Amino acid sequence: MYVRMTRVQAPPDKIKDSIQNFETNVLKRLKAAPGYQGAALLVNRQTGDEVGVTYWESAKALGASEQAGIDARTSAVQDVSGTRIINVERAEIMIMERVAPPKSGTFVRAITGAGDPEKLDAGISVGRNKALPVLKALKGFRSMIAGVDRMTGRVFVSTSWDTLADLEASESKIAGVRAEFAKAAGIPTESLQVEICEAPVVELSASLIGQTTSTA
Repeated sequence: MYVRMTRVQAPPDKIKDSIQNFETNVLKRLKAAPGYQGAALLVNRQTGDEVGVTYWESAKALGASEQAGIDARTSAVQDVSGTRIINVERAEIMIMERVAPPKSGTFVRAITGAGDPEKLDAGISVGRNKALPVLKALKGFRSMIAGVDRMTGRVFVSTSWDTLADLEASESKIAGVRAEFAKAAGIPTESLQVEICEAPVVELSASLIGQTTSTA
């Protein structure tokens, strides 16, 4: 399983328009691409930061969908005034585990950083063997997804929660394991980015919903 993540900056007062455009225009362009498995939109309504995430069944499907991705990004910029594309990243999913089905309107803690390509598997091992057991015991936890770009060393981890209060309450319980994960993956602590987002759009295929991936 692979993902493409598009970071967008929109005017905060245009977030509602961005969400509507993602649902009605962006998804329409992507759904027709072979190997499409679903998408999610993460937003920060205060800052205008957005991340559009699309899931693909294989590296081949991800590659073949690049033109559809370009068209979708062009649509986002043209249809919502003031929108800028910040960057586009791609990753292989290493962990995908859920204790509850995907749901729009949940909250996400997104963690990204530049690690050592030689240490990525060690970091993923910490996420799988140490972080997941802690997370599963916490109120409101719904899922954990982790991926890597082995060429660049980029790592991302997202956890989803029923409510913002549940997410915030989990911070003190998971902060230590997060630091251990960063060290194992060779991510300098100062470069580890932690963002809190709302997920107003989550649309995944039935096959992806039923899939649990945990790779060493």
